[in-house]
Amino acid sequence: MGRVEELLLNLSRYAHLLGFTVNVEWIRLIEGLQEKIMEDVRSEVPGYDSLKGFMVALESKGYITKAMEEVSKAIGEDIGDPGEAIKAALIGDLGVKGVKVALIVLQAIARAYAEEMLRREVVIETSAICPLCGALSETMFKEEGGYYMVCHFCSYKWFLSKGKPICPYCGNRDELTIAIISDKQMRVALMKCWNCGSTWRAIMDETIAVPLILKPLIAMAAEKFREALKRIEDMVGIGKPEDLEEHI
Repeated sequence: MGRVEELLLNLSRYAHLLGFTVNVEWIRLIEGLQEKIMEDVRSEVPGYDSLKGFMVALESKGYITKAMEEVSKAIGEDIGDPGEAIKAALIGDLGVKGVKVALIVLQAIARAYAEEMLRREVVIETSAICPLCGALSETMFKEEGGYYMVCHFCSYKWFLSKGKPICPYCGNRDELTIAIISDKQMRVALMKCWNCGSTWRAIMDETIAVPLILKPLIAMAAEKFREALKRIEDMVGIGKPEDLEEHI
């Protein structure tokens, strides 16, 4: 089974958790395009010590522009000025022509780089910021009793804590000030740190073993607990964070 089909199989297996419709054909198309790009660049990854350096080298060879042209044809979107589209993608400016194409290409390159880095080691980082590409993550998952964050962009994972979750935004380790809102099966959860006010989504069920690229999507199922979190916030709004456990 190819990687694209494996990804779609995993997606279909857990689609019932999401509560919203996923465009399977779009995912098939984009994953196929990204897999081709990843295959093109994988062999070159080991020669670079940073993702930025890797991307600069690929662009100097004209590869990124060439890949953008191929993706542009495949999805039917004009890229305009490739250089401007790339710059916009790097700063998150979605209003520039061709930025979607640039993001597809840059993400594929970042994913190929992240795969190689994960083969070397998993970084320990008590932060929600990806140590590889600098993107901010809102997705935590549990694996072999440990808690990890996964990057929404490059799919790199890094180790956060063991035994119990901590806040990836401020490093808070006090269990009484970290809310975990989930159902009885404890499959996915919405978390909130009462110390800094941050919220994030988590896959708590270790049997949900999907590829890293899918984890942020599956974790989106935790958004169904957003209203429950709001009710808890209203209940403890006049109290102290330590009072939270009385209401859960």
